[in-house]
Parts: sequence; structure tokens; C-alpha cells
Amino acid sequence: MRYRLMLGAVCTCLIASPALAADLGAPRGLPPPDDNYVSPSKPPLWQGLYWGLSGGYGWGDSSGSLGETSASTDPEGWLAGLSVGYNMLLGSSLLLGIEGDLGVMDVSAKDKVAGDEGAYRASLGPWWGTLRGRAGLAMGPLLLYGTGGLAFVNLDKVSLNLEDNFAEDSELRAGWVAGGGVEFAFSQSVSAKVEYLHMDFGSTDGLAEGGGSYSFDNKVDVVRAGLNFRF
Repeated sequence: MRYRLMLGAVCTCLIASPALAADLGAPRGLPPPDDNYVSPSKPPLWQGLYWGLSGGYGWGDSSGSLGETSASTDPEGWLAGLSVGYNMLLGSSLLLGIEGDLGVMDVSAKDKVAGDEGAYRASLGPWWGTLRGRAGLAMGPLLLYGTGGLAFVNLDKVSLNLEDNFAEDSELRAGWVAGGGVEFAFSQSVSAKVEYLHMDFGSTDGLAEGGGSYSFDNKVDVVRAGLNFRF
């Protein structure tokens, strides 16, 4: 009888031990893991400092006036740049950040006849850059974001040349930029993005060489792709 009782107790312990181990290995009341965290030993997927490189295509609108004569043209061409930024996650999915660009561009148009009196020319570059804020929604490896801030461009040569007068702008100009994009993380340290930016450098006014006032207005739209690398 004693041996039967001991054998029954041993069997009961063997049967109950897997269930007890399962209960001990899976604590109750804890939230499920966050998709933006790769592992408990690593920071959130989008959090932190990063640098990147990108390239794409730009097209714009450049218009000018000198006295009673006005003209416009549509410059276009390539651009490339380097960027540095910092992302901060608020909660599990809201992202706020800041990003700066410095790059080169060749967005230009051939001379365009300005009436019967002269020609209009627009060439933007070679330097351009931005300083922007970013706000987005992180959904695991996918990030959707909007961006906006300051932009600058070097005007290689924007000119309106008439028979009896000439106006030219070839200085560094500042304006605003706004846009948005989508970014996908392939790993904890590498992601790819596709982005659209609209840059508006406003109106530039001055006095022409032969007298009278001139005005130039320049805008550029950009579509680019790039890679970001997190530290």
C-alpha cells in the first residue's frame, strides 16, 4: 500500500511539472512586445542618430521680369546629397526628428527667348541644402513621415538679357521646403527611403545694369531615393 501511494505521488509530480514550468516561463499581465523593438538589449528600431546619402531628379519653375518684359523657363536635372539626422520615438509609434542635407545639383534650362528683345536663362546649383523637422508614424519596419523647414540654393546664373538692358542673379538664396516620404528598415542599422520635396526660394528684386528694376522667382521640386545608416 505504501509503495502504491509513493508511485502515485511521483506520477502526479511528473504530470504537473510541464504545466508548472509553462506558467513560470510566461509571466501573466505583461504587454506584447513592441514591433519597433528588435530585442530587449537593443534600442527602438527608429531611435537615434543616423547619416544617409541620396540621389534623384529635380524640376522647377523660374520666372523673371525687367521693366515691361517678362519671361519664364522650366529648369530640370539631377541632384545628390548627404544627410545627417536624429530620430526620437514618443510612445511606441510617433516619431519626431530633425534632418539636414548638403548636396550638389545641376537643374538648368537653355536660354529662352523673351519676346523679340532678348533671352532668359536659369541655372540652379551647384550647391543646395535643407534643415528640416520630421514627424511620422512608425509601424514596425515601415515609417511614413512629413517634413518641412529651411532650404537654400546657389544660383549659378539666372539672367534676363535684353537689347538695351541686362539683369542677373548669381548668389546664395534661402527659402522654405516641405514634403514627405516613406522609409523601410531592412535591419536595425540600414533603411531605404523615397522622398518628395518642394523648395520655394521666393522673389529676388534689384536694379538692372541699364537702369530699372528686375525680379526673379525660383522654385524646385525634387523626387529622390536614398539609404540611411543608423549609428
